[in-house]
Amino acid sequence: MNTRIHVVVGILYNRNRDKILITKRTSKQFLSGYWEFPGGKVKNNESSFSALSREFFEELGISLKSAKRLIKINHDYPGEKVLLDVWEIYEWEGEPTNLENQEINWPDKNNLFKYKFPEANKHIIQTLYLPDIYGISEESYKDCSHLFSVVRNYFNSGLKIFQLRLSFERNNVSRENIEELYEEAKRNAAKLILNGVASDIEYFTVHGIHLKSKELLKYNNRPISGDYILGVSCHNEVELERAEKLCVNYAFISPVSATRSHPSKIPLGWSNFKQLAEQANFPVYALGGMSFADLKEAKENGAYGIAMISAIKDFSLLDEV
Repeated sequence: MNTRIHVVVGILYNRNRDKILITKRTSKQFLSGYWEFPGGKVKNNESSFSALSREFFEELGISLKSAKRLIKINHDYPGEKVLLDVWEIYEWEGEPTNLENQEINWPDKNNLFKYKFPEANKHIIQTLYLPDIYGISEESYKDCSHLFSVVRNYFNSGLKIFQLRLSFERNNVSRENIEELYEEAKRNAAKLILNGVASDIEYFTVHGIHLKSKELLKYNNRPISGDYILGVSCHNEVELERAEKLCVNYAFISPVSATRSHPSKIPLGWSNFKQLAEQANFPVYALGGMSFADLKEAKENGAYGIAMISAIKDFSLLDEV
């Protein structure tokens, strides 16, 4: 029997939106002693939000006012297949109470890795690290010093994710250079992503891998561990469907607008972007001709955020968005 158990999961933020509520599974539960995000099974004829509201009231005694879906994850435990339907919750009433005698904690979002979670929750945690502004490198720089200077300035200015879209040979020099950039990202609580192939995760020290659309289509299952961020480039429904099979953390949908780097490509426009975004069960970024001023419109059309190559040079404008 291949039926998956539909489980809703809630990411409950505190009033300042800098901490997340987690609970520890009791000795009577499967995977006892592990921390988790609250939630539970969806009953027959019950909507996801209704199930989420019921579970949070029964487990914690709080009332949910609104929630937004973050991601859907298919995960196979020994003897049990589940669909994790993950929602972010910012508006709620009441004071969380351990009505089921479960331990409760409020860690900072960036400290979740310090807690022991079930395997499927690692995927959720990696997705939670994603910011709504995603920076992408040029295809070349004058030299390594120039690259280091650019990336250092981005991270120091507050950029939380940056993708290296460069050609790196697998040698000690490249490995050391990428490791230096990785350490710079860590110092700024940011993520360094490498545009490459899945096996690069075994050679270079990075927080994740981004696959081009041609590379994406080579796989039928997630090619890297849930301990890392996995992103992909998509341009149509077929690629988005494959991305879902791979349980990606995010996807770029492009090109939304005309770009100087790919002038021959016909832009999607916001209407087509929205139709594609609505099919995705994971965060999608709008890419192609984006600037900071497009963030609001992108979100109105179903984007999690925007990704930029050229416009990221004006990162100082971020504070004005």
